[in-house]
Amino acid sequence: MSQESPDISTNSKSKIGKYVAISIVFGIIVICILFAYGDFAQVVQSFAKFRWEFVPLILLLTLINYYLRFVKWDYYLRYLDIKIPKKVSLSIFLSGLTMSVTPGKLGEVFKSYLLFDYNKTAVSRSIPVVLAERVTDVMGLLILSAIAFPVFKYGTVVLIIILVVLILLILIIKIRSFCYKIIRLCEFIPFAKKYSKSLYTLYETSYTLFKMKPLILSTVLSVISWGFECVAMDFVLLGFKQNTSALLGIFVFSFSSLAGAVSMIPGGLIVAESGSIALLVMANISRSIAVSATIIIRFCTLWFGVAIGVITLLFSRNKPNIDTNNTVNKI
Repeated sequence: MSQESPDISTNSKSKIGKYVAISIVFGIIVICILFAYGDFAQVVQSFAKFRWEFVPLILLLTLINYYLRFVKWDYYLRYLDIKIPKKVSLSIFLSGLTMSVTPGKLGEVFKSYLLFDYNKTAVSRSIPVVLAERVTDVMGLLILSAIAFPVFKYGTVVLIIILVVLILLILIIKIRSFCYKIIRLCEFIPFAKKYSKSLYTLYETSYTLFKMKPLILSTVLSVISWGFECVAMDFVLLGFKQNTSALLGIFVFSFSSLAGAVSMIPGGLIVAESGSIALLVMANISRSIAVSATIIIRFCTLWFGVAIGVITLLFSRNKPNIDTNNTVNKI
């Protein structure tokens, strides 16, 4: 097998293409709603006044976020002793960005299937990596929201609930006897029985990834990586000549991203946008600028990532003979 890039079947690309196309249509509808809410003419005027020379810097900050998240992905693989070339690891990670418009980004388990197609790593062994990525991402955004909390003192209940849920999830994973009982109960379910061995693998891998060292290192990395996109939000506001506190951009981006993530709506669409606009308006920023700033930051973060993922997939090699429906062997 070539060591240059993961193999992605033509059938898989077709299915992903359809999903992304549907998401883009949904995204366009959301943008139309935002334009209507902000008053089309005033939003257009706001765009005309924006300092577009800031866009390359904003995209660079987003790329730094992606790079640091790739470092976390690659660290997890090596921590589990899943050895693949850096170039392949990067290709798989970038391909996963295509699925950023799935509920809670959980569609990024697609990376696990790419990994299986590359070196036959069981999906049950790599799916916990995606789970750990999402959990530490949310923890990082929580910490960023807490850092910028003095700006608004808003959303206390939401932040506490998310924190409690994350802590409970991690604690449950750490209680081996309880989790093993749940898996044994699953063995009595006809459909789940054939996957019992995979469930044990999935749990043990999750247990390993949520040990203190990888948990702390990955959370710190998440704070830093998402912090760059928070700074990108500050530059968007600066582009509209809004001389606000740097903490405002941090809170608006981190809190609205959190809301979008926990909503489980694909890409956090509508939820993240409405949260961002509401917070900006509460900070005495005009509705038209709030809408314009939100559209720009979403294009430079969410949709920029999807575009990178699509381009990566387009340049990946076809391998038509992969049976993408043979999930039993993959798991």
